[in-house]
Formats: sequence, structure tokens, C-alpha cells
Amino acid sequence: MRKKTLSIILDVFMVLLVLTIILLIVMIEKRGAAPIQQAQAEESGSLAPVVTSENGTVAVTTEAPEPTEAVVAEEKILYATPDARDTVNVRSGAGTNFDKLGSASTGQEFEVISVLAVGWTKLNYNGQEGYIHNDYLDYYYKVQDENGNETKEEVELSAIPKVEE
Repeated sequence: MRKKTLSIILDVFMVLLVLTIILLIVMIEKRGAAPIQQAQAEESGSLAPVVTSENGTVAVTTEAPEPTEAVVAEEKILYATPDARDTVNVRSGAGTNFDKLGSASTGQEFEVISVLAVGWTKLNYNGQEGYIHNDYLDYYYKVQDENGNETKEEVELSAIPKVEE
């Protein structure tokens, strides 16, 4: 190619490049920064300032991201029900030397507060803390499907984190 032809091609390319850059800048200015900041806030899962522009006004707010299904799934509540031939004692502490608060029968349902490393489960017994030995309990989560139907998802004792008390 001749030098003059190559120079014309380069000039046309530079003009197109400059026009493309100007067009992108105009589009970004027109759209505003809110979509970018909102996407960053959603990706990080943290609060980030969100700038919204409507009718020429600008408002800065901080909004929490909507909970995802993963977050909701982590909020499952653990329940236990006695699994015994007769009734089991509910104690005021983790041991047979503690006072008896009452008894529980197979099928009664209790919300678990914690499962202790010493072999006892602290649970909500009639509005107060009560303890039943782990050997006498079955554990499960209540799960609701999209239609509102409730099922029980059994949990093995070995899969439940234990706490020291």
C-alpha cells in the first residue's frame, strides 16, 4: 500500500475510535451510576450507597440487599421430639441431679435452644429452659414448600453442632 492510503485508513480509524468513546461516555452519563453501584452491593452482599436519579434529582440512600433463598434456608429452626416408650423427664439443668420440671411424651414438639456437648439438649419447655438427655430425642427441621405444605426434615444428632455450657 501506499503511504498516503495507509495514512487515510489510520485517520478514519482514529475518528471512529473517538466517536465510539464519546458515544460510550454519553450513554454512561445518561444511565447514571446507580445500576453499577447496585450491582456491586448485590455482589458483595453488603450495604453500599445507591444513587438514584429521577427527574433530575439525586437521592443517596443505603439499602440492604433482599434476602436470598440461601439466607432464608440458614434460618431453619431445629426441633426435637421425645422418642421413648413412656415419658421422659425434663430437667432444670444438664444432668439427673437437677430438679425435674415435668415430663414429655413421644410426639410432643420442642424448639431446640442448643445441643450440649455433655449429652443433653436445652429446649423451650413451656416457656422456660428445660433439658432432656439426647438419647431420648429425635431432631428435625420444619420445612415449608412453595405451596405452604409443612414437612419434617430429619437431622442426625452427629450432624448438629454441639456447644459447651
